[in-house]
Amino acid sequence: MTSILFNVDFELLADTMKTFLLCSALGLYIRFLISFVSNQKWLKNYSQFLVFALLPLTGYMITSVISNNIALSLGMVGALSIVRFRTPVKNPSELVIYFILITLGIVVNVNGNLAINFVLFITIMTVLTEIYKFVSNKLNLQEFSFNEDSKIYLKIHTSEENSSVLDYKELNHFSSDGEYLYIFASNKREALDTILNSFDKNKLISHSLDIAN
Repeated sequence: MTSILFNVDFELLADTMKTFLLCSALGLYIRFLISFVSNQKWLKNYSQFLVFALLPLTGYMITSVISNNIALSLGMVGALSIVRFRTPVKNPSELVIYFILITLGIVVNVNGNLAINFVLFITIMTVLTEIYKFVSNKLNLQEFSFNEDSKIYLKIHTSEENSSVLDYKELNHFSSDGEYLYIFASNKREALDTILNSFDKNKLISHSLDIAN
């Protein structure tokens, strides 16, 4: 036991631990970035915390252990990435994030500075996407929803009643006090666009779209 301790390269051990911490820190930073900027509630649980902390480290270890055979290491990463969990991944964005985490671990093994630049680019793209989503929503150009199950609410304020929409399953609220307020809810933007087009544009007072994550 004593001989094993004396044979340990503590300098190499310290460098390895620094690399492990870098992998986990960058993974957790991406979790914080997406959770904070995009307000994604599905990230705020313990299991996702472990995924973001350990998945980059897993990618790093695979490529480190078999780094002398790049084809084999990439094959191992690919094989692990298609393991089917009991809870299916419903959102393509989750798969993209998991691949980013695995790629992050591989990049750390190649070049730490490149990994930091990679994360910096992801930060810029995330912020720009949120800015574009905000502007497009304000201009009513395009709706974005990170979660495909998110509800989009269409609120229509009009001076004329439209009885043809009263039986629509998307109708969430209707009230009248001389003017008419309709609120429709759906996870499909196209359905709400069709409903909006059924109203007389000359009678519209206002309308808006909001997403509930």
